[in-house]
Amino acid sequence: MSANKLLAKAMSATIKPFQYRLPRPAVGVFPGAHPGQMVGNGQLFKRHDTLIARPDPRRIDLRASLLDPFGHYQVRVQQQHSAIDVYLLADLSASMGFGGGNDKRRVMADMLLSIAASALEYGDNIGFIAANQQVLTDCYLPAGKHLGRIQAMAKRLETLDLQPGSAGLQQAQRYLPKHRALVFLASDFHFPLPQLQAILQNLRRHDLIPLVLWDPAEYSRLPDWGLFQVQDLETGKRRTLWLRPGLKRNIEQAFAQRRAQLQQQFRASGCEPLFIDNGYRAEQLGHYFLRRAG
Repeated sequence: MSANKLLAKAMSATIKPFQYRLPRPAVGVFPGAHPGQMVGNGQLFKRHDTLIARPDPRRIDLRASLLDPFGHYQVRVQQQHSAIDVYLLADLSASMGFGGGNDKRRVMADMLLSIAASALEYGDNIGFIAANQQVLTDCYLPAGKHLGRIQAMAKRLETLDLQPGSAGLQQAQRYLPKHRALVFLASDFHFPLPQLQAILQNLRRHDLIPLVLWDPAEYSRLPDWGLFQVQDLETGKRRTLWLRPGLKRNIEQAFAQRRAQLQQQFRASGCEPLFIDNGYRAEQLGHYFLRRAG
């Protein structure tokens, strides 16, 4: 059974692969599906070179050789399509344990399986990095095609005990390759903007896709009137509120303002966030990459 079929057995009907493309040529050495910077066995013509520099007589271009003023044999140099490394960088802080309409841990597990299936269809490598107050080394998966470990990690995410803090996201670049990779950064981003700026600065060499995991139950499904108990999942502190239309409206406006702040911060770093607030669907990422390519 092929690798893709093995992974498909672990996915539900809603977890499907999606198509993605890079905004610039890949730098990978190994052949793959993405236009790359390397030259080799490709279909896209890149330039001519001399036979001495590229000793491959199969690619001699007779017309270009006849037109060469120095009388050198000219060979066609093709642009090689390359494979890349794809990573999911996951925030596993305590706030990601919010249990509303969609369990964020389940959403993260679905996302990991879908990204892995997509990467394998392209012949790319898939890796996983998780962090709360520090990078969780026991959850780290280096880029590869380790299907069994991906399935086991997705299952583990659904019941993982989450701890407070998200400072580990600032250290995650140590576990990423030095060459440019496609990195999906998944979090609720309920931490200070200066911390987010530091994270984006550390990940600037990579092609970053921010995935903002919110739940409408956090801010838009509150009652108009009544006592309502809230809890800060990071500190564990509880507070009882007397909800009324004015307070409800303030909470909704605060989240709308936070959304605008996140968009501004990400766009200043050259990437566009994708807000996922009703569970994960592969079509969302497919449409995201289509808009980015357009």
